[in-house]
Order: sequence, then structure tokens, then C-alpha cells
Amino acid sequence: MLTRWALGTFSLIIYAIVYLPIALIVLTSFNQSPITTLPIEHLDIHWYKALFDDTKTLQSLWTSLQVGGISTLVATILGLMSALAIVRHNFRGKNVFLLLTIMPMLAPGIIMGVSLLLFARAVGFQTGFVAVLLGHILLALPYCTFILISSLARFDRSLEEAARGLGAGELAVLRCVTLPGIAPGIIGAALFAFTISIGEFVVSFFLTSAGTTTLPIRIYSIVKVGITPEINAVSTLILVATLALSAVALRLTWSKRN
Repeated sequence: MLTRWALGTFSLIIYAIVYLPIALIVLTSFNQSPITTLPIEHLDIHWYKALFDDTKTLQSLWTSLQVGGISTLVATILGLMSALAIVRHNFRGKNVFLLLTIMPMLAPGIIMGVSLLLFARAVGFQTGFVAVLLGHILLALPYCTFILISSLARFDRSLEEAARGLGAGELAVLRCVTLPGIAPGIIGAALFAFTISIGEFVVSFFLTSAGTTTLPIRIYSIVKVGITPEINAVSTLILVATLALSAVALRLTWSKRN
């Protein structure tokens, strides 16, 4: 009995540490007061309206959406190609290839950021939009690959054999049988990639330039001066978007698994 009570108390403390700050951000984003504080004086969406009048924040949001969209597309395609190679073919160095693919997922973000910055300088590559984009593709690629490996491993290959038996070529089998069969996994991988990109800060911080500011970096620059309810509003919007995308991605991958 004492053990269950201790475990319950410990769980409540952990959940409070994790979720109370998030709840505080969401609540204070609706506070009319210009200071982030409790109690809430008056519920209002004033700071959400002010957010859409802030051109710098909107520009950084547009940059994040551009980087997120392109990196999601590229990482999903590369992840699909990597997954097909790993699941469908045996080749020399396959384990090394798999290890190198997942390495960006295992390495600390600051190590990835510093190493990418040093590599860019060593080869004479300018930091900025393209550098940030490449960094985000590198971060999202392992997640896309693993999700698609799982989808391909569960796919019934007898359908492909039946299509070949009817005279379909390899490209036709891939386009008309394989890709539709793993479509939930592809969409789930893309949503995970976009979620990772839209909230990425560390790698973007090292690779960004004066003309390229993603939304997390914009938030960081404002927070250095002081936390305003406007920041709480944009953080709440990002939180809602990432939760929705993650829920859809998990739903797609989980439903296919069952």
C-alpha cells in the first residue's frame, strides 16, 4: 500500500513538472494583462490578434513553413528509398548504412549543429535558408526511414507478386500496389518530419543567417528581452498544431499496425 502511494505521488510530481508549465503558457496566452502572470484578469484573444499584426513573427512563421514543407517532402522521399533498400535488398555494408541513417537521431542536437556549421564553413557553404533546410532534412530522415521500414515490413508482398503475374512492370507495381498499400505510413512519416522541423531550434540556431529566421529562433530572440503574452499565444498555436499532426501520424501508423 505504501509503495503504491509513493509511486502515485511520484507520478503526480513528474506530470506536474512536465505539464504545469505548458498549462501556464496556454492560460496566460488568453490573459488580457501585458505581463505573463496569474491570476488571469480577463479572458481575451487580444494577443492572438496582435500576433497577426507582427510582421517579423509572421515572416519567421512563413520561413518555418517553407523549410518544414520542403524538408518533409525530401526527407519522406529519401526515407522511402532508404527503407526500400533496407527491407527489400541485401547488400554489403547494409548494417553500416542503417547505422549511418539513424545516427542523426542518436546524436545530441548541439553536436549536430556545431558539426554541420563546421562542415559548411570547411566546404565554403554559406549559412542561411538552404543550410537550415539541409539540416532539417538530416534530422527528419531517420524518423521517416524507420516508420517506412515498419510499413514495408508489414506489407503483404503477395499482392506485388500477383501484379507481376498479370504483367505489370516493377515501376507499375511500385506505383499502383506498393505505394498505395503503405500510404498511411508515408503520410505518418511526412507528418512526423514536419512536426520535427517546425519545432527545431538547435540546428537552426547554428545554420541560420540574418535573412533567415525560423519561428523558434524568433521566439528565442523575443524571450531574451522578456516573455510576453504574444509569445505565449504563438507557443500555444505551435503546441496545438504539433499535437494535432502527431495524433494524426500516430493514428495512421497505429491503425495500419492493427
